[in-house]
Amino acid sequence: MQGDLSQINIQSLLQLIELNQRTGELLIEAGDGRFWSLFFRGGHLTYATDGSFASRRLEQCTQRLNLELSFSADVPSDATSAPEYQLLCGLVERQSLTITQIQQLIRLGAEEILLDLLRLPAGAFIFETTAGLTPVLLSLEASDLLLQADKRLGEWQKLTPLIESADQKPVIVDRHALEQELNPQVYIQLQQWINGKHTLRELARLLGKDFVTVARAIAPYLTRGVIQISDTQLPTRTPRPKRTRRIACVDDSISIQKSVELFLQVHGYEVQTISNPLKAFSDLFTFKPDLILLDIAMPRLDGYELCAMIRKSQAFKQTPVIMLTGKDGYIDRMRARMAGATEYLTKPFGERELFDAVERYVGQELSIPHL
Repeated sequence: MQGDLSQINIQSLLQLIELNQRTGELLIEAGDGRFWSLFFRGGHLTYATDGSFASRRLEQCTQRLNLELSFSADVPSDATSAPEYQLLCGLVERQSLTITQIQQLIRLGAEEILLDLLRLPAGAFIFETTAGLTPVLLSLEASDLLLQADKRLGEWQKLTPLIESADQKPVIVDRHALEQELNPQVYIQLQQWINGKHTLRELARLLGKDFVTVARAIAPYLTRGVIQISDTQLPTRTPRPKRTRRIACVDDSISIQKSVELFLQVHGYEVQTISNPLKAFSDLFTFKPDLILLDIAMPRLDGYELCAMIRKSQAFKQTPVIMLTGKDGYIDRMRARMAGATEYLTKPFGERELFDAVERYVGQELSIPHL
């Protein structure tokens, strides 16, 4: 199931998943490159994550619980979809947090993401049927969350003359006036965080609230000029290193994966291998490759189908896709062309063949021609 949010809105899409008791991952992509993943089991929402910012969100949410996380160190090395979810499971197993605390983190994250999605003006979506995340830490009714999010959205719209975005950063400009109105403990906490460095959504995570509640609380102080807020800005992403090109290899063959890694890493490329085609789409969004090597013959979802899905995404419309196959017939090439492949590489291939094919396309600024 895939489509455009101009054809079906978020509310209807989530209700459809709930009514049909779907299990899998819903990937939603905005036109500016932001993306979200929502995981379902039997139509119930089990987890929601905001792509590239998932680790930052989780670290901020756990900071108020006096738990310091090292995302890169604590996430299992074999985690693929929603790696921070595996971190949460580990926290429960180690009894670092109670199951109730974990469930609160998951619920707050889901509420924040649904509110963002309701405000999304346009985007595309794809639902991948998978086994779902395990173990299930929390099962949420999407319809109930939508009702709450819709109510929050109405409250947020009343604040828009003062606050335009949850990514704006408030700062205290009249400390004396604020100190006179608040009890000492609250003031000490607020002056530590309302310093122009944290966005409203970050403050909400630190306080364990939703960002609409935080915005409503500071609105009177904004009106009186006790607190000021920055101009609207979108979250910034860490720029990709210009000298290191990223190659994704989607192939269920371990020998092909190892060959690609060996051939390309010696030439300075960063390579990520993906074995499961059903998880490939979300993994590609996380990795953001400059070029994709895609096997045709894979179980459950073949390369032609996956290539067509990739081409429908704004993020990968111009990303070179090289199809890997043991077949070299005219019909096979035509199918690859119709799916949107850039080039066709026949197995078995050597280091020089692979390197030359990759070099032809990586780093080009112009539109990439298809086969």
